[in-house]
Amino acid sequence: MNQEYRRILATTCTCRRVTESRLVLPTGDGATIGGCGPGDLDIVALGLVPYASGLEAQTEAAARVRDGKRAGILLALRHPPVITLGHRSTPDELHLGPVALQSIGVKVYQVNRGGGATFHYPEQAVVYPILDLRRLHLTVPQLLQATGDAVLELLHGFGIDAIWDPDRPGAYVKDAKIASVGFHLTREITTHGVAINLGRDLRGFDYIDPCKVRSQVISSVESLAGECPDPDQVSLALARAIARRVGNRGACENHCS
Repeated sequence: MNQEYRRILATTCTCRRVTESRLVLPTGDGATIGGCGPGDLDIVALGLVPYASGLEAQTEAAARVRDGKRAGILLALRHPPVITLGHRSTPDELHLGPVALQSIGVKVYQVNRGGGATFHYPEQAVVYPILDLRRLHLTVPQLLQATGDAVLELLHGFGIDAIWDPDRPGAYVKDAKIASVGFHLTREITTHGVAINLGRDLRGFDYIDPCKVRSQVISSVESLAGECPDPDQVSLALARAIARRVGNRGACENHCS
């Protein structure tokens, strides 16, 4: 599969106004995905993909950024139900064991990002900004602030006034957490990223201590605004909002015509 991702990320074509690439990535269910190419930043919309496929996409995107072909690639996507554990997570953050979780359709992954346990589900917008911080003249605090500002902008568009807490990275409405963030940095290149809860089915968070906080209240856009927006559209909008804040010359968007 790694070879396939490498081939996909290298594909190019010419589209209106900018030189873009058309990325066609199999998701395992017969679907295909569009993407675009060589600018300072690319935004690639993957749709609903298994978490393992999202990890592979990050690995291949990071290799392309590390080679200097891009300053960054922002992956906009969402996942089936899955719990991920940060590199400092402890076993007691899980309220059910991995076998019990798998029996109800929830996989568990240990990953190298910061933070504790979190839950991903299909009605959640996820963005993985794979960025060369040195080339973009960004520090980690600046990236976190840019990400937080992008999240708050989108939530405000849904009529939700949230705050970004840099001490407990994420967006909160009163005491309820509605968005989480966790990055990993290797040789100035970031992986992992940010997720906004959209749908109201938040039962998966009951299986964990979200971001190491026992009994952390979790909320969503649907819980607060009464409607769940299209998660693919929101993840793409979030990627665009982050790209506007971190890019030198903006992002090459992912729809060719």
